[in-house]
Amino acid sequence: MKILLTTDTWVPAINGVVTSTATLRAALTAQGHEVRVLTLSGDCHTYTKDGVTSLGSLDAGLVYPGARLRAPALNRAIRDLIDWRPDIVHSQCEFSTFAPARRIAHAAGAPLIHTYHTVYEDYTHYFSPSRSMGRKMAALFTRMICAGCDAVIAPTPKISRLLAGYGVHCPVRIIPTGLDLQRFAVPRDDALRSRLGLPPKEANKTVLLSLGRLAKEKNTTELVDSMQNLPDAVLLIVGDGPERAALEQQAQSLGVADRVIFVGAVPPAEVPRYYALGDVFVSASTSEAQGLTYIEAMAAGLPLLCHADPCLDALVREGETGWAYHTPAELAARAAVLPKGPQLAAMQQNARRAVQPYTKEQFGLSVVQLYAAALGRKYAARSAAGGGCGMIKKINQAASILGLVLCAVLAYGFWKAGLFDSKEALTSCISRFGWAGPAVFITFQAVQVVIPILPGGLGCLAGVILFGVWKGFWYNYIGICAGSMAAFAIARACGRPLLESAFPAKVIEKYDRWMGSGSRFAKWFAFLIFIPVAPDDYLCFLAGTTRIGWRLYAAIILLCKPVSIALYSLGLTVVAQNLLGLWR
Repeated sequence: MKILLTTDTWVPAINGVVTSTATLRAALTAQGHEVRVLTLSGDCHTYTKDGVTSLGSLDAGLVYPGARLRAPALNRAIRDLIDWRPDIVHSQCEFSTFAPARRIAHAAGAPLIHTYHTVYEDYTHYFSPSRSMGRKMAALFTRMICAGCDAVIAPTPKISRLLAGYGVHCPVRIIPTGLDLQRFAVPRDDALRSRLGLPPKEANKTVLLSLGRLAKEKNTTELVDSMQNLPDAVLLIVGDGPERAALEQQAQSLGVADRVIFVGAVPPAEVPRYYALGDVFVSASTSEAQGLTYIEAMAAGLPLLCHADPCLDALVREGETGWAYHTPAELAARAAVLPKGPQLAAMQQNARRAVQPYTKEQFGLSVVQLYAAALGRKYAARSAAGGGCGMIKKINQAASILGLVLCAVLAYGFWKAGLFDSKEALTSCISRFGWAGPAVFITFQAVQVVIPILPGGLGCLAGVILFGVWKGFWYNYIGICAGSMAAFAIARACGRPLLESAFPAKVIEKYDRWMGSGSRFAKWFAFLIFIPVAPDDYLCFLAGTTRIGWRLYAAIILLCKPVSIALYSLGLTVVAQNLLGLWR
């Protein structure tokens, strides 16, 4: 399969979304799938490298620390991914890259899968004056996002229940993120321990390791505060974020700065070395969707001492793989009596065994099974909609027949009234309607490009007959160009399925074979629009599903349409005059 993963953040950034997405990409690639990534660049430039398309972005740090927003007018990069025709589009973020993910999936006719990584109601301090209002906003936002998806992945039962409580109705599958567990099986680095100022092993001090982003929702203040009651422990904090300065000041004011060590951010490749320095992993966060750092720590052999949270239910077996506390006092009490020696070693082995189901291989297999199920539902829906597609085609055919009948009736009425015998009589009749006559005709010509009411050639002939050669030409030109723009816009919004529902399969196959892609399409499109024998209406819809830009499309329509309109208008006028004997 061709799989597109979309995410607002990517390496070298360090967070759970990046870890999950990078692991999934590696697992899918190992299975033989072709995987590309769509993300945001760190500046306004857009580029593609090693299968990763980075869209230009703007700093949005005032909204959320480190956040960036996709810059506008990046259609070329997105069109390239549409032309790639992914079988699956898998979104990892709800903001800047979700809209492109939805657009690409729609245009390619691919299922859109979304992984819900973040409990946004725990981030209310960034966007809402109250938690209750923040939850309502998060619920509404989540429903809007999930409504456009074919399936949603919840990394834990906690998130599955959260989505159900929000009123999400699309299929939800629980698939925990897996990791490369072997990467964390590294020996203790005594040189690194000494460089960081940690006490030597023989000092018998417990090293409490905290690793993650230092932000308000992570509640790291609770860990620093507990150090007042833990004289035989050292808190090693690995990571950075907007709360670091406040945490350092807190440690100073509490008189525990000598036992709280701030490492700062470390490269992803170095993270396992820091896990190996700890005896127990600690966290006060209750905002985790899954808590990948918990799995990493346990893979490194660290029991957990974490604030109680439903995402821990599958990991923490009290007294065997760790402990879950509920209050700061309970944290301090538990940390004060942590096991040592053989008992701690046994818990470390238990921790390693407990995370064995969370491998990247199992993660990749589970996700591919979900992809297959989503594709199956998509194909089944298309088959079921085959009757609907046939109905659309029948409606189009009926519209054409009805249009021809009405035009024939109208023409017969004109003939009976003698309007075709005298150009003056016809002109006088039409002039009675004032500006409304040309306006109605231009509108009719625009609509008939989108809905096949009347063959284009007959419409051009009608314009010349009703308004004269020059006015008829210009009214035809304005109406047909407006309709061509509308057809392009509709196809760009609806994507490839629109072609399959409205046009014969043979026509689609024929022009797909001829047109190719990129510059070749533009050249063939211009040529076929120029000559008066190609199916212009279909070509306008087809163009909307390709990578051709608005400017080039508009230039081709505006510059090439006059020739075909003039040839239709003048040629059919000659036929009407000489063969049918109309107002010669």
